[in-house]
Amino acid sequence: MPRFVHVPTEATAHLIRQAYEAGGPYQWAREAWKNSEESGASIVHFGIEEQAAERQGVLRRTIMDNGAGMRPEDLKIFLTTFGGGGKPIGVDGNFGQGFKSSVLPWNPYGVVVISYTAEAPDGAMLWIYRDSDGNYALREWSAEDENGEFVSFTDVVQPFMDEDHGCDWSRIRPPWMHTGTIMVLLGSAPDSDTWMGDQDSSRKETVDELVRYLNSRLIEVPERNGAPIETTVVDLYAKKSSDRRDTRDKTVNLPDGRAMVWRPRRVHGLRHYIPSAAVTGAVTVDEHGTQVDWFYVPEPEPPVGGTADYIIQRPVAVVDYQGEAYHADRGKSRYRLFGITDEIMGRTWLIVRPPVYSDSQPTRWGVITQASRHILFGKGGTELPWEEWGDAFFENFPEELAEAQQKARARDTTQTDPSMAKNLARILDRLNPRFKASRVLSAAMGKVLGHPSGSFAGTSGSRGPRSAGGSGKSGGTGGTGGPRHVLVPATAGSMQGSPSRVRGGYPTFDWKRFDPEESKHLAQYVRNEVRDIEGAEYRGVVYLNSAHPVFLQEFAYWADQIWPKADPAKVRDLVQRVYGEEAVAHVVHAQRLNGTLVGKTEDDEPILMGEEDVRQLLEPTALSAALLGLVNVEQRILTQGGGQFGRRADA
Repeated sequence: MPRFVHVPTEATAHLIRQAYEAGGPYQWAREAWKNSEESGASIVHFGIEEQAAERQGVLRRTIMDNGAGMRPEDLKIFLTTFGGGGKPIGVDGNFGQGFKSSVLPWNPYGVVVISYTAEAPDGAMLWIYRDSDGNYALREWSAEDENGEFVSFTDVVQPFMDEDHGCDWSRIRPPWMHTGTIMVLLGSAPDSDTWMGDQDSSRKETVDELVRYLNSRLIEVPERNGAPIETTVVDLYAKKSSDRRDTRDKTVNLPDGRAMVWRPRRVHGLRHYIPSAAVTGAVTVDEHGTQVDWFYVPEPEPPVGGTADYIIQRPVAVVDYQGEAYHADRGKSRYRLFGITDEIMGRTWLIVRPPVYSDSQPTRWGVITQASRHILFGKGGTELPWEEWGDAFFENFPEELAEAQQKARARDTTQTDPSMAKNLARILDRLNPRFKASRVLSAAMGKVLGHPSGSFAGTSGSRGPRSAGGSGKSGGTGGTGGPRHVLVPATAGSMQGSPSRVRGGYPTFDWKRFDPEESKHLAQYVRNEVRDIEGAEYRGVVYLNSAHPVFLQEFAYWADQIWPKADPAKVRDLVQRVYGEEAVAHVVHAQRLNGTLVGKTEDDEPILMGEEDVRQLLEPTALSAALLGLVNVEQRILTQGGGQFGRRADA
């Protein structure tokens, strides 16, 4: 008989702790809810055990459902097997470790699990705890015969009256539960309060955040018997004399004389809080069928249809994985990848729905969740292709969102001056020929094989055939119709190509005060944004921070010391224009390097500048550094200002 791989007992606690750290706050609630949902429950109730509260003032969190329940032998497997929970295990299914790893580390005194089934209508109860050696074990009770004589120890018992812990375990069962499971979280000691969740110093969970977590984690609460699963979280607060909800809420009197109100709060899921007034649509963003559902909430409708007690008051971009939200992000950088500008991101929801990788279709691309159910990655362990998804969405940008951005921008008085844009065009037209990059471009008669990089010749930063100024004509002798692909050379490449030196379009620039989280940077480049200025389309915008001390000092220097008699507003305009042109030139030159052959390895393999290399050159930190100490900028300001404002005062 072969020897099978197993996990030693002494290693289990370390694996559980590692999974706990990877899971993050409130993961235990997700795992408990998911177990209940998979058991067929129509009710999932995060409650507070009342008996111990009334008798001992101990407030313990309970989790109950009316699902199928677990037989005694299944209970033991569920609690004592790391990687087993009675359900199929696979990369697209259950991992059999979630609830245990997320709840046991902060409940070392124990977790009591009571389950009712048709086979065990009076219930079966187990208690798992962490022993003095750090291992997890089931508590044992002595079994006696009808004469009260000791027979043996057992770890599965019927619920009983427990004076030490202030409750009759059999009375926790609510009237609505025929079959189902109850979990009671005991914390670190008999008198631990666990109703607020994990109180580790790195987490400090609260009921408000638990409700917001569940409403944000569940995209939609699934239906059971034609209605959403009734999911409630009981909150607790001191009763006030003016409280008039006695008919809806339960009041429990604690031993110290306090009257506490048990108030249930309903969980509806993220989609419930997207206002019905939202304009909506969907865009397919890759060949695998990944779809981005978008929702734009027009004014004056609030962008979030709920209060701060139930969900965070800002729209979010998430990935939908089997009905749950992963990688939730409300940051500007995520929205900018999709071409959603700052003006409307606060009213736009994005739900990305990629295919799920399955063992049954191993050759198909899909996304997989980490065992902790905290993050996703693509088949083969790759990161999610956010940039590719964003670029594809941008290339098929919904008209409704474009119109909303134009209306929002029309209210903004800081738009780029058309005369600035024309001057910028002249400068870049002169500079571009000097910065042609050597690339491999698709060509029908080409002799170099390669894979499409996603970029196209003649479109600076473009990810598709919609180009700024591209003619759509043949790519030259031996070329292909339409824009030519920039290829990454590879011996097993799917396309033919030939080396070429090319040039492309350019973005524009704009000045604004950066938000606090971005205020350290002088500039930032937003690739997926289009500006139409006097009929000319500019792809990408370089934003410059008008409130940064470096620029404030520059404005003051030129207005106060060089041309103090001139209109300071016009001096400021000149300084902003020259710095803006310089910033755009940096971006254009960096983009020209994409696909550039910079050398060869010892094995004669080509070394190329790729998209990631260019992206790093255009990060806010790198772009900000590029704008420091520019002697040529100072000279250009002096030359142009001399003709406009006259002789400098310190000459």
